[in-house]
Amino acid sequence: MSDLSHSLPPPRLRSLFMLCFKIGILSFGGGLTGWLYQGFVLQHRWIDEDDFASSLAISQMLPGANVVNLVICMGEQLRGPIGALSCVVGFLVGPFFAVIALCQVFDALAGFALLPAISDGVAFAAMGLLVVMCIHGLRRAMRFPPSVAIIVLTAFLVGVLEMPLIPVVLVLAPISVALSWRRA
Repeated sequence: MSDLSHSLPPPRLRSLFMLCFKIGILSFGGGLTGWLYQGFVLQHRWIDEDDFASSLAISQMLPGANVVNLVICMGEQLRGPIGALSCVVGFLVGPFFAVIALCQVFDALAGFALLPAISDGVAFAAMGLLVVMCIHGLRRAMRFPPSVAIIVLTAFLVGVLEMPLIPVVLVLAPISVALSWRRA
């Protein structure tokens, strides 16, 4: 954990729950990682960028939904198992009931012509948050040029050559870990 995390008292469980509840209930169409970054790193400063990036990497390697894994990782980091539980319950309880309600609303408004435009607008805002996350990640990666090479190589192999992601990660991840280990 970083110096930033040690300089502030750990957040209250209620605060973790409410932040995750707010993000879970207000985030539509993706971009959840960006909202989590905004809340945990920028707004409350409970976690610094390096700890967030580490938690994000771990959450993406684990089975299950990445953002759920991420809130569990951050909650555990900040307040232990009870913090993880507080974050995940806060994150999931709102959307659970919202999805049930929204299904009813969408069924009632199925013929409304403006509905696709509204959905697209929300999705575009979520994509904007994802772009912000990528920019922050790139800034962090620029501090260690070999990490930029791994990012570019991964994007080229998967995005341009259309190689399967899992074999690419299985080959490049150990190289990336070795480079980072050597740096430390």
